[in-house]
Amino acid sequence: MSFRRFARLLSVTAIVAITGSLAQAEGIPPVEWTFAGGGSVRFYGQINKGFLTFNDGQETETYNFIDNYNSNTRFGLTYDQTLGRDWAYQGRFELQYDPFSTNTANILEPKPSSSAYQLTTSNIRYIDNRFTSRRDGVFYLGQGDMASNNTAEVDFSGTKVIAYSEVQDSAGGQYLRLSDGTLSDVTIDDAFTNYDGLSRAVRIRYDTALFNGFGARASYGQYLLSDDASTREEILYDVVATYEGRFDSFKIAAQAAYSVKGSETTIIDGSASVLHEPTGLSVTIASGSQDKSDAVGSYGYIKLGWQADLVSWGSTAIAVDAYSGTDIAAPGSESKSTSLSLVQTIDRANTELWATWRSYDFQQDGADYNPADAFFIGARFTW
Repeated sequence: MSFRRFARLLSVTAIVAITGSLAQAEGIPPVEWTFAGGGSVRFYGQINKGFLTFNDGQETETYNFIDNYNSNTRFGLTYDQTLGRDWAYQGRFELQYDPFSTNTANILEPKPSSSAYQLTTSNIRYIDNRFTSRRDGVFYLGQGDMASNNTAEVDFSGTKVIAYSEVQDSAGGQYLRLSDGTLSDVTIDDAFTNYDGLSRAVRIRYDTALFNGFGARASYGQYLLSDDASTREEILYDVVATYEGRFDSFKIAAQAAYSVKGSETTIIDGSASVLHEPTGLSVTIASGSQDKSDAVGSYGYIKLGWQADLVSWGSTAIAVDAYSGTDIAAPGSESKSTSLSLVQTIDRANTELWATWRSYDFQQDGADYNPADAFFIGARFTW
């Protein structure tokens, strides 16, 4: 590690240490208010920023205090109220705010434009209403997760804050460079994806109660907050099967989804993770494919992780992963990525220190690209 990188990591550690010294031993308490009628309001959020160094095989650029798109900065309010003996209601409003993000920054645009700081409908993550019954399941109405969102992202490794199946998130806005030195118009985000269902939309959704660990979900909606008129008109629907449970000392979860977007796009994806709790060892896999009129792609992903209480601050998690995709950016293209990641939790400060190194290798028929890599360190603070 270079002195410059070490200095950056030291500065992040110092900030977090100061925060931790102000926190209580059991962690920073939630910001919430309870009312006489039994309702409660909670203000929550997270700040997740770091220092990214990206090398495209020829040039290296560093981006300071950039938002980590693996889990971007966001703020929200919830209102909870019990409804009788079996039902509960939650209203949720949440905004993301990441004008300078790994998803958009690149060598041609190393700083955000003035328009990036403006709040638009794209900043809205949730305007949601949830009705929950232990017996009858969960009903959702409003802007929020489609049933298939996050189905490719089940992960018990403890490193999801910086590394998971959406491998492009650490440097998605960066351009890949051709071997002749020319900067291409292909970004990391173009070349890598995890086909994770249908994201967030204005929808109606139903989740069944779990039966022996098994469950199902379904939703129907539209991307009504999109700036693009044709995208707003697309009809979305999906169905999901889930499982979560324990066998002896093993914790297991799996999800699989079938999603349809408009009249031309079908997505199949899923993921599973197994954690052996006594040793902290975990295995995570994910896979997905898209069938679209002008683009057909697929990928596979595997991660090996280990978690342990090495220090008194909180758990330490280490993971390595590998990704292989075909036909994602274009027919005949191949996308490969590997990474090594470390996450150190500081319980007293509600904080995770994280660091990752990730390689990106993309090749396409008729063109030869340089391999690229990203080194990213930072911290996430939540409340």
